[in-house]
Amino acid sequence: MAVAQVDGALAQGEGSVVNWSGQGLQKLGANLPCEADVHTLILDKNQIIKLENLEKCKQLIQLSVANNRLVRMMGVAKLTQLRVLNLPHNSIGCVEGLKDLVHLEWLNLAGNNLKTMEQVNSCTALQHLDLSDNNIPQIGDVSKLVSLKMLFSVLSIT
Repeated sequence: MAVAQVDGALAQGEGSVVNWSGQGLQKLGANLPCEADVHTLILDKNQIIKLENLEKCKQLIQLSVANNRLVRMMGVAKLTQLRVLNLPHNSIGCVEGLKDLVHLEWLNLAGNNLKTMEQVNSCTALQHLDLSDNNIPQIGDVSKLVSLKMLFSVLSIT
Protein backbone atom coordinates (compact mmCIF):
# COMPACT_ATOMS: atom_id res chain seq x y z
CA MET A 1 0.00 0.00 0.00
CA ALA A 2 1.24 3.48 -0.83
CA VAL A 3 2.49 5.84 1.83
CA ALA A 4 1.24 9.43 1.84
CA GLN A 5 3.52 12.24 0.85
CA VAL A 6 2.76 15.58 2.38
CA ASP A 7 3.78 18.05 -0.30
CA GLY A 8 3.81 21.12 1.87
CA ALA A 9 1.16 23.49 3.04
CA LEU A 10 -1.16 26.02 1.55
CA ALA A 11 -1.23 29.57 2.84
CA GLN A 12 -1.24 29.70 6.63
CA GLY A 13 -4.58 28.65 8.05
CA GLU A 14 -5.67 26.80 4.88
CA GLY A 15 -4.37 23.36 5.86
CA SER A 16 -1.99 20.91 4.27
CA VAL A 17 -1.90 19.04 0.98
CA VAL A 18 -1.63 15.26 0.78
CA ASN A 19 -0.55 14.03 -2.64
CA TRP A 20 -0.94 10.31 -3.38
CA SER A 21 -0.68 10.74 -7.17
CA GLY A 22 0.77 7.95 -9.27
CA GLN A 23 0.98 5.48 -6.40
CA GLY A 24 -0.79 2.63 -8.22
CA LEU A 25 -3.75 2.77 -5.83
CA GLN A 26 -6.73 0.62 -6.80
CA LYS A 27 -8.95 1.44 -3.83
CA LEU A 28 -9.09 3.86 -0.93
CA GLY A 29 -8.54 2.09 2.35
CA ALA A 30 -9.52 3.14 5.85
CA ASN A 31 -6.04 4.68 6.35
CA LEU A 32 -6.85 7.82 4.34
CA PRO A 33 -5.08 10.89 5.74
CA CYS A 34 -8.07 12.84 7.02
CA GLU A 35 -6.67 14.78 9.93
CA ALA A 36 -8.40 18.10 10.60
CA ASP A 37 -5.57 20.11 8.98
CA VAL A 38 -5.66 18.18 5.66
CA HIS A 39 -7.75 20.31 3.30
CA THR A 40 -6.46 19.08 -0.08
CA LEU A 41 -6.27 15.44 -1.17
CA ILE A 42 -4.78 14.59 -4.58
CA LEU A 43 -5.26 11.05 -5.90
CA ASP A 44 -4.50 11.64 -9.60
CA LYS A 45 -3.03 9.03 -11.98
CA ASN A 46 -3.96 5.90 -10.06
CA GLN A 47 -6.30 2.98 -10.85
CA ILE A 48 -9.11 3.91 -8.41
CA ILE A 49 -12.53 2.56 -9.44
CA LYS A 50 -14.65 3.69 -6.47
CA LEU A 51 -14.55 6.62 -4.04
CA GLU A 52 -14.89 5.05 -0.61
CA ASN A 53 -13.87 5.84 2.97
CA LEU A 54 -14.06 9.59 2.26
CA GLU A 55 -16.79 10.20 4.85
CA LYS A 56 -14.20 10.83 7.58
CA CYS A 57 -12.53 13.56 5.47
CA LYS A 58 -15.23 16.11 6.29
CA GLN A 59 -12.78 19.05 6.31
CA LEU A 60 -11.61 18.57 2.71
CA ILE A 61 -11.86 21.71 0.61
CA GLN A 62 -10.18 20.31 -2.53
CA LEU A 63 -10.31 16.78 -3.93
CA SER A 64 -8.66 15.68 -7.16
CA VAL A 65 -9.09 12.17 -8.56
CA ALA A 66 -8.13 12.82 -12.19
CA ASN A 67 -7.00 10.10 -14.60
CA ASN A 68 -8.31 7.11 -12.70
CA ARG A 69 -10.97 4.52 -13.50
CA LEU A 70 -13.90 5.93 -11.50
CA VAL A 71 -17.32 4.82 -12.69
CA ARG A 72 -19.28 6.56 -9.91
CA MET A 73 -18.78 9.72 -7.90
CA MET A 74 -21.30 9.14 -5.08
CA GLY A 75 -18.46 8.95 -2.53
CA VAL A 76 -18.18 12.75 -2.49
CA ALA A 77 -21.69 13.24 -1.03
CA LYS A 78 -20.52 13.71 2.59
CA LEU A 79 -17.74 16.18 1.72
CA THR A 80 -19.97 19.19 2.35
CA GLN A 81 -17.06 21.64 2.72
CA LEU A 82 -15.66 20.95 -0.78
CA ARG A 83 -14.98 23.98 -2.94
CA VAL A 84 -12.97 22.22 -5.68
CA LEU A 85 -13.82 18.81 -7.15
CA ASN A 86 -11.57 17.64 -9.97
CA LEU A 87 -12.66 14.33 -11.58
CA PRO A 88 -11.61 14.55 -15.26
CA HIS A 89 -10.61 11.58 -17.43
CA ASN A 90 -12.41 8.78 -15.64
CA SER A 91 -15.39 6.62 -16.68
CA ILE A 92 -18.12 8.37 -14.68
CA GLY A 93 -21.55 7.74 -16.23
CA CYS A 94 -23.75 10.14 -14.27
CA VAL A 95 -23.43 13.17 -12.03
CA GLU A 96 -24.33 12.19 -8.45
CA GLY A 97 -23.60 13.06 -4.83
CA LEU A 98 -23.64 16.83 -5.33
CA LYS A 99 -26.92 17.71 -3.62
CA ASP A 100 -25.32 18.84 -0.32
CA LEU A 101 -22.15 20.37 -1.78
CA VAL A 102 -23.44 23.93 -1.45
CA HIS A 103 -19.93 25.46 -1.21
CA LEU A 104 -18.65 23.83 -4.44
CA GLU A 105 -17.15 26.53 -6.69
CA TRP A 106 -15.12 24.50 -9.20
CA LEU A 107 -16.22 21.22 -10.81
CA ASN A 108 -14.28 19.46 -13.56
CA LEU A 109 -15.92 16.38 -15.09
CA ALA A 110 -14.26 16.60 -18.53
CA GLY A 111 -13.45 13.40 -20.36
CA ASN A 112 -15.96 11.06 -18.73
CA ASN A 113 -19.00 9.13 -20.03
CA LEU A 114 -21.66 11.62 -18.90
CA LYS A 115 -24.92 11.72 -20.81
CA THR A 116 -26.76 14.21 -18.59
CA MET A 117 -25.81 16.91 -16.12
CA GLU A 118 -28.49 16.40 -13.48
CA GLN A 119 -27.74 17.47 -9.88
CA VAL A 120 -25.40 20.25 -10.99
CA ASN A 121 -28.19 22.80 -10.34
CA SER A 122 -27.97 22.15 -6.59
CA CYS A 123 -24.44 23.62 -6.56
CA THR A 124 -25.49 27.26 -6.60
CA ALA A 125 -22.00 28.53 -5.66
CA LEU A 126 -20.44 26.99 -8.82
CA GLN A 127 -18.24 29.44 -10.71
CA HIS A 128 -16.38 27.01 -13.02
CA LEU A 129 -17.96 23.94 -14.64
CA ASP A 130 -16.17 21.78 -17.21
CA LEU A 131 -18.27 19.09 -18.91
CA SER A 132 -16.25 18.95 -22.13
CA ASP A 133 -15.43 15.67 -23.87
CA ASN A 134 -18.54 13.81 -22.66
CA ASN A 135 -21.67 12.48 -24.36
CA ILE A 136 -24.07 15.21 -23.26
CA PRO A 137 -26.52 15.98 -26.10
CA GLN A 138 -27.78 19.26 -24.61
CA ILE A 139 -27.11 21.59 -21.73
CA GLY A 140 -30.09 21.72 -19.43
CA ASP A 141 -31.33 24.63 -17.37
CA VAL A 142 -28.42 26.33 -15.60
CA SER A 143 -30.45 29.34 -14.44
CA LYS A 144 -29.95 28.42 -10.75
CA LEU A 145 -26.18 28.61 -11.19
CA VAL A 146 -26.13 32.36 -10.67
CA SER A 147 -22.41 32.47 -9.76
CA LEU A 148 -21.30 30.57 -12.87
CA LYS A 149 -18.53 32.39 -14.74
CA MET A 150 -17.10 29.59 -16.90
CA LEU A 151 -18.95 26.70 -18.56
CA PHE A 152 -17.02 24.37 -20.83
CA SER A 153 -19.03 21.87 -22.81
CA VAL A 154 -18.96 20.42 -26.26
CA LEU A 155 -22.34 18.94 -27.11
CA SER A 156 -22.38 15.53 -28.73
CA ILE A 157 -24.30 15.31 -31.99
CA THR A 158 -26.03 11.99 -32.52
